[in-house]
Amino acid sequence: MVAEGGSAFPQLVPRLEALLGHWQRHHATQPISERSRLDPAGLAAWAPHIAWIDTAPGNRFLIRNFGIELIRRFGREATNQNVDDLAPDIAAGLRRVLERTIATSAPVFAGASVPLGRDAALFADLVLPLAADGACVGQFLFASYELRRPPAVR
Repeated sequence: MVAEGGSAFPQLVPRLEALLGHWQRHHATQPISERSRLDPAGLAAWAPHIAWIDTAPGNRFLIRNFGIELIRRFGREATNQNVDDLAPDIAAGLRRVLERTIATSAPVFAGASVPLGRDAALFADLVLPLAADGACVGQFLFASYELRRPPAVR
């Protein structure tokens, strides 16, 4: 497990810790797990909080499937969208953790602060590498949970 920026790994939120455990159980001894090893029914508990992201030609990342609870994290619904088409600050942070996942071929944990009006929402993200050939990262299972919501506007 790699923390964004290479620092000591902070404690995962329980839902992300459970997802990491699920991924590790299906990971077996392969360097990188294949998506086919992950049972979609086994991911149902996390479905609203996960996105499947593919690598694409031209150093791009395409968001294939998108959980409804990620709208606040990404700023909008993003199914079949290129990561670089998101708001610049969101795209840059997401691209950074995806590239780190490719570089390390390991799960990456990161935090994100997303501006919402005068305040920001804080998120805990987990990126799990996947590979069709078991060797080169070509897809990601991205999960995010909101840690703190901004105060309600009165």
